[in-house]
Amino acid sequence: MMVQKYGWMLIVFLLQCKVEEKADSIFYNGQIYTANLSDSVVQAIAVKNNRILAVGTDQEVFKFKSSETQLTDLAGQFVMPGLIEGHGHFLGLGKSALELNLIQTKNWKEIIQNVADRLKAVPAGEWVEGRGWHQEKWNENPGLTVSGYPFHDELSKISPDNPIVLFHASGHALIANQKAMQMAAITNETNSPAGGRIVKDENGKLTGVFEENAMDLITKTYNQSFQKKTKSQQLELMKLQAMEANRICNQYGITSFHDAGSNMEEIQVLKNLCDSQQLTLRLYVMLLINPDSISNEIKHLPIRLNQNENFSCQAVKAYLDGALGSYGAWLLKPYADKAEHYGQNTLAISKLEQIAAACSQNDLQLCVHGIGDRGNREILNVFERQLQNSNHDQRWRIEHAQHLDPLDILRFKSLGTIASMQAIHCTSDAPFVIKRLGYERAQKGAYAWRSLINAGAKLANGTDCPVESANPFECMYAAITRKRLDNGFEFFPEQKMTRLEALRSYTIWNAYAAFEEHLKGSLEAGKLADFVILDRNLINCSDSEVAGCKVVKLFYNGKEH
Repeated sequence: MMVQKYGWMLIVFLLQCKVEEKADSIFYNGQIYTANLSDSVVQAIAVKNNRILAVGTDQEVFKFKSSETQLTDLAGQFVMPGLIEGHGHFLGLGKSALELNLIQTKNWKEIIQNVADRLKAVPAGEWVEGRGWHQEKWNENPGLTVSGYPFHDELSKISPDNPIVLFHASGHALIANQKAMQMAAITNETNSPAGGRIVKDENGKLTGVFEENAMDLITKTYNQSFQKKTKSQQLELMKLQAMEANRICNQYGITSFHDAGSNMEEIQVLKNLCDSQQLTLRLYVMLLINPDSISNEIKHLPIRLNQNENFSCQAVKAYLDGALGSYGAWLLKPYADKAEHYGQNTLAISKLEQIAAACSQNDLQLCVHGIGDRGNREILNVFERQLQNSNHDQRWRIEHAQHLDPLDILRFKSLGTIASMQAIHCTSDAPFVIKRLGYERAQKGAYAWRSLINAGAKLANGTDCPVESANPFECMYAAITRKRLDNGFEFFPEQKMTRLEALRSYTIWNAYAAFEEHLKGSLEAGKLADFVILDRNLINCSDSEVAGCKVVKLFYNGKEH
């Protein structure tokens, strides 16, 4: 203990001696939120190479100035660490921007029109893909439905020669047209697979909607069309998607991104882009595990932080249940609006146990998708069994942790499990959560940030883009208000985050969730010089101003981009 104490004294002394170093650039006369342990706001920051040399008052930081130091007068502007997207789908974000984006569509007619417009520029036989529709958010009834889903008939009528696949906003369901189902050899007699549902009416007629594991029946056929492209065409498409995602992220001040599930081929593409410094953000990637070939999948991991400090893959992603909007979240009690239905368990617990054991043995972070209270409980049970004899700092995560039984909230702290939640899901889903869960379950356990924080649990935040917009400021607004932007509907405000908690949730909390708090997430001497200048002060502006925040400038590795 004494050695440790004097070791820290030496480090402090060496840092103090750094005044002999001179900064490449100094930013002064600002309001700089550091996100350090005391949430300090300072005037100035000095940068040397790609690192922060010092932060403090103008007078303190000017000690690092030389005749060659570039000076920037911030004129009172607000600066904060580069934002970290804590859970998103990087290539999916780029792909959604290049494909048919249905997030803003308000009804089924509008979706049909969007598809019709796209078909005008698409050759016969070519697939059309879209994403973002959500039947619970439509402003008019689509007509004949099953479980709120429309039938494919109108979609099939306008697209007899092109297979169409439109993914639900949650990513846990899709609707396909007749052409796509024919290509996949799906008929009214096709049975639903385990952990999924082919949605049919009472007479057995196909609606065109496929939930959870049943989606594979369509996506397998769709992916075959991708495999027909040459390898160079496939790689070029993935690169194009990555570059588009990078552009969108930087636009919103995002300098780091937790990618919540990519296969090894995609991971290699992303690593190559980071190694060659073609991206202006840092990627923390989770391997989307194939449960049937665990040992073969993880033999490539961990991929530790590279020389550029912009890529690592030391985490594994698995799915245990589905989404609430598509009745896929696995619940302890039946859905309030679908009697005797408990959701979908998409992965056998025994398989999750095998994945968890492999991760524990290979010192890998395990990140499991869990939305329903039953799903979350089962994940926590598996974590508890696997981690009880572990001496490692595992930081295993439950991705989403949306609906919890109050009895399980304290377990996050005791197990060191990170609740990787997406604040924007709360307000986005609010119109149908009570309908699905009933009032009491929604009040006590839905998006329970305050309860988790008060219980000492670690949280991460993000958007799950492209399920939602990648805009972090709208997500922060949701965290601190739990209000919808369109109509002001407030969802159980007693679970709100404070303003500073919302800022931490996009900075140091997300850095911690990736074992990178020593490297980024706060503006402190020795850390990477990733920061953003914003058009308003996110600490003291009104709640209503948070969502509309804009990025004035973004600095990555100390350079403006």
